[in-house]
Formats: sequence, C-alpha cells, structure tokens
Amino acid sequence: MNQPPMFWLIDIETYDYDVGFLQGGDLEGKALIISSQLWSIIRGTQVFSILIGPGIFRGKVTKGKMNIDVQEFISCLMFDPTKLRLDEPLPQVDIVNPEVIDPLGTGKREEIVTLIRNLVIERGNVLAGDRLATVQTETSIPETAYYEEVFKRINVSHISGQQRAKFILAGTNGPMYRPFAEHYNKRGFINYERTKVMATPFSKFAGFVDIEVMSDWQIVEKAGYDTKTGIEAIGDEYNNVLDQIKRNEEKFIYSA
Repeated sequence: MNQPPMFWLIDIETYDYDVGFLQGGDLEGKALIISSQLWSIIRGTQVFSILIGPGIFRGKVTKGKMNIDVQEFISCLMFDPTKLRLDEPLPQVDIVNPEVIDPLGTGKREEIVTLIRNLVIERGNVLAGDRLATVQTETSIPETAYYEEVFKRINVSHISGQQRAKFILAGTNGPMYRPFAEHYNKRGFINYERTKVMATPFSKFAGFVDIEVMSDWQIVEKAGYDTKTGIEAIGDEYNNVLDQIKRNEEKFIYSA
C-alpha cells in the first residue's frame, strides 16, 4: 500500500454547488491533486471515491448572469463514482480518462528493432526486387523507383516522470500549478485540519473537520490492517502523502 504519490488532473462539472460566497451555482473547472491512488471510502450504505493529498481547484461558478472565477486549495477530492461525467445526466467528475503523472518515474533507454523502407530512384538498368515503376523517355536513360527494406536496431529514450510533469504542468496548466506551488512553499498545506475538501456529493467545499462530510468513513483498501476511520484515517493518509512530497520536493515543487 506504499504507493508513491502522483499528480492527478481531473475535469469537474457539477451543479447546485456551494462555493461559500455563492450558493446554488453551476461549477466547472479542473482539479490538480497529489494522491498516492484513487481510494474508495464506505460509510453505512454510501460508497464514494476520494483522492487524498494537497491540491487545487480552479474554475468558474455560474448563476444567472453571474460568472465568477473560483480558486480553492484542497486536501481531498471526494465524489460519487456512480455520477461520472460521461454517463450521467448530472455530471460531476471525469475520472474515466484522468491525466495521471508519476514524477518519481525514471527515464530509461529501450532498444527496438524496426523495418525501414527507403524509396530509391536509380538511373540505368536496375535489378530491383520491389520495383514500383520504370520511366523512360525517347532521349533519356530509364529511371526505376523501388523500395529498399532494411532492418535496424534503434535506441529509444523515454523521458523521466519529472520531465513529463514539468512539461504538462508548465503549459496550459501553469495558471493552476503556479499558485499551488506557491501555496505549498508558504506552508499552506502543512495542517490538514485547516484545509478544504472538495466534496461533490455534498455540493460544497467542506472543512476537513466537517463532521457531516468527513466522519466515520472507512478507507476500503486499508480495512485489513488499519482500524482508523473518518477524519483520523483520511488525515493519516494526507500526512503520508505530504511526507513523501517533502522527501522529494525537487520532483514535485518547482518553478513552472
């Protein structure tokens, strides 16, 4: 269960949402969160999915003629897996094809064998096994076009996870990643009890210690060896992710 944390980039679109300063609006945007995996949590008959770790949501809330930018630093993204973006009339989260980046992944070299077909055009009488065409005018030497096939060994270099993360986050995701990195450097994520949870099943940004939203959940994947539940269990996982980020800050936090 000691999975290294990864960046998750997920599109979100949800309705009748409470963003604090505006209630009942339509919320749309993208979340960036560092989580070791996609967890399942269960409470009674409710089963939700959750990403746990420092993150940010950036988007817009619309209500009537109002259209307001929203940016919230978050510690969890909780959603109902039965209300996925592609299948439900009231979409919430697009977890079907999320962008997941492992910045701790190492670059590697791979040797492959490939068949290369070169198009060759020669003048004169040519013995060609794979002849395409021969052209000759009344006054010129004939020209023959054919394919020459060669097997070659090629070394392919794969970029490291850190290089891939920098490339993806520094581009169109830069306006979201830069505030996240700045907030981290200001120690804004150090105390999870002061952070926000993006709880789409509850249609609000809740406090981490919100009893209604956070209490009594069992993390399904940890049920066999961890008896903690609710705020304590989720808080422990949050701190585990934060500790791993601190040990590998150069892989996760940089100037985008």
